[in-house]
Amino acid sequence: MRRLGAILAGGASIRFGSDKALADFAGKPLFTHAIAAVAPQVEALVISGRNWPGYRRIDDLPAAGCGPLGGHAGALVHPLSAGIDAVLCVPCDTRGVPADLVVRLSPGAAVAAGQRSIGPWPSTPAVTLIARPSNGDTRALCARVATTEARKVDCGPLHNVSSFADLA
Repeated sequence: MRRLGAILAGGASIRFGSDKALADFAGKPLFTHAIAAVAPQVEALVISGRNWPGYRRIDDLPAAGCGPLGGHAGALVHPLSAGIDAVLCVPCDTRGVPADLVVRLSPGAAVAAGQRSIGPWPSTPAVTLIARPSNGDTRALCARVATTEARKVDCGPLHNVSSFADLA
């Protein structure tokens, strides 16, 4: 199976108070940790919702501000013409992404336990997803790509950064 990696980075970081993708974690921007964890596990990597040097940007769909759903939708549309079977989505503010994430989540429909935004999303339902955008809730995305019964896989201590205390 060919996978495209998509780092979801279109959020406004309102609760955080500043751009959390650029927040320092272990001497590097938080964003670079997500890239380093996902890139070796996929054939190609794109950034959803923002520019980042050395990577192709894809826009959130149907428009910016849709939350994780917009990032997923933008990423899912991209692979249709590139022969990619699935998109491995990981938010830019997630710490602890394991080096074997793809293996842990394979085969079939699966999401990381406690982190519904992390998972391999099949690219085929993208057109339907865009045609019927929802309110940005990842559960709605799961329903649309037939993963409501997805296995919830323990992928280790994944941490979503929502505050500066979460960086400690």
